[in-house]
Amino acid sequence: MDEIIKNKNIFIQYNPNTLKNFSSKLFNIDYISKERLIKSEVNGRGRTLDIELNGERFILKHYIRGGFAAKITYDKYYFDSIASTRPVKEYNLLNNLFNKGLPVPKPAALQVVTKKFTYTADLLTCKINNEGTLQDFIVNGKMNTNLWTSLSDTLEKFYNENVYHSDLNAKNILIDRQNNFYLVDFDNSFFFYKNKLFKKSIKRLERSLSKLENYNHEAQLIFKKFNL
Repeated sequence: MDEIIKNKNIFIQYNPNTLKNFSSKLFNIDYISKERLIKSEVNGRGRTLDIELNGERFILKHYIRGGFAAKITYDKYYFDSIASTRPVKEYNLLNNLFNKGLPVPKPAALQVVTKKFTYTADLLTCKINNEGTLQDFIVNGKMNTNLWTSLSDTLEKFYNENVYHSDLNAKNILIDRQNNFYLVDFDNSFFFYKNKLFKKSIKRLERSLSKLENYNHEAQLIFKKFNL
């Protein structure tokens, strides 16, 4: 059972079995920097950090705006209710998917800080010990028929569970040492109600692949499976 901490304008939810001796200071950049908990900065948009706590590794993501909205505000979102905030929805979705046995990171904690009509937020997930992203594997010529087949089978699992990934691209697919595939970054994702939504995410993946060096359309079997 998750624990909830409410303190004035701060809402925190965390899994005590995943995060033993939890402290809200984990969301404080100055604190984790001073304690040398930060191991690296993860590539991608925004502030995403690889941190170590009690011998375990976690990914700390600070939510930031993208697109045109980023020109107006860096990391503030309109606040309506805690349940409707991005980290709460992503945390709950990841919990659901992880419990179904799908290859996603296990959620560990989240924080929402409200201020009048806006909020800022963070999400902490267990790190997947990967060897690289799909983009890394393609650019470095490591992909082969077996891996493409494995990726296709992995995506089919999400399709069978009606999961729509809003930003499916070559950087959000990880591969571990056993050649298992994982999907990460489920912000704004949800269970789809029409098949065309899943096809939309697959097309987004296809566009990201087509921009990469060494990509020779080996993934066509993926797109054919989903009738693209």
